[in-house]
Amino acid sequence: LASFIDSDECSMTSDLIRKGIDVHTILYPRNQKSIIGKISSGIRNSVAMFNYLKGKEPFFFAKYKRKNMENLISTLVNQNRFDLVQVEYNVMHHYTKQIEKIPSVIVFHDISTKVYERGMISHESTNKKSFEIAKKLEPEIGNKFDAVITLTNEDKLYLTNLGCETNIHVIPPQINFPDIDKISKIPNSICFVGSFNREPNLQALEILLDEIMPRVKNNNPEIILKIAGKYLPERLIKKADRTEGVTYHGFVKNIDAFVASSALFVAPIFIGAGLKMKLTHSLACGTPVLTTPIGAEGINIGSENGLWIETLPLDLSEKCFELMKNETELEKAGFRGKEEVNRLFSPQSVKEKLNVLYG
Repeated sequence: LASFIDSDECSMTSDLIRKGIDVHTILYPRNQKSIIGKISSGIRNSVAMFNYLKGKEPFFFAKYKRKNMENLISTLVNQNRFDLVQVEYNVMHHYTKQIEKIPSVIVFHDISTKVYERGMISHESTNKKSFEIAKKLEPEIGNKFDAVITLTNEDKLYLTNLGCETNIHVIPPQINFPDIDKISKIPNSICFVGSFNREPNLQALEILLDEIMPRVKNNNPEIILKIAGKYLPERLIKKADRTEGVTYHGFVKNIDAFVASSALFVAPIFIGAGLKMKLTHSLACGTPVLTTPIGAEGINIGSENGLWIETLPLDLSEKCFELMKNETELEKAGFRGKEEVNRLFSPQSVKEKLNVLYG
């Protein structure tokens, strides 16, 4: 395994090494908050920003082109006889030259072009520029590889329509079910979990705070919202603190228990792409989910099994209030959702799909 790593992710590599995986990492600090860190990041990413401004790559892609990663992969290839290389994430396409003589597969965890296209509804010029660049780049990336994996059928169709001619396989990520005892639900509690360095999660939380919670609490003042996740901007921390019935918990180590103790996971996701792992994880914890059509992409589970879909914030608010009126039925739906997620995303189910691809 060759990977970029942030300074707070060292424990993850230790876990992998203990499992017998040969891990090689390149330090890549992200989300710097200190002045020195921001200056260092600006210097480090100056070439990436230049390439973005010249229209070569979206900045998010360009910043992962690193000479030390090129050298690491070249060394590993020269020292080993690999039968296959699996590349995770489209931003790692920069290293195809180092593996050009080895059969290779790339996993698109989402389609960035779709993310930028949906992000254009916010009228930000960066999304429009990145969309124009990415819609040409992403099919080219896919065509560099012997096979492509997407996590959803929706992403497969989108990438095909962009012009990717490589055979695309739809293989969702496996869900490892939480090893937790029966956890009592906190009455009247809804939750949202996300990494807040991603625009879809930031937008979803703002909709929760500005539009959904006020309407829901107007109908039932007892309902509370629990928020967990890293990198929440200070302005949203302050907004959460000012909003009645809302608590921001920051990074939560035992996220399984945090989600399992909630009556409902509400995710007003209106931009983004790919399969939203936070939602399948919630169902695996026995907590039903209320989300949008975009949030539910790739999760073929119906309302009878704990996944409700609404299109507008107003409809999400009304459905949330309606569902929270009967938490006993919600808990039963969460149990059925857990069984359905196990059927669709269990390690055995995913392994069968991978065996078809790798023969």
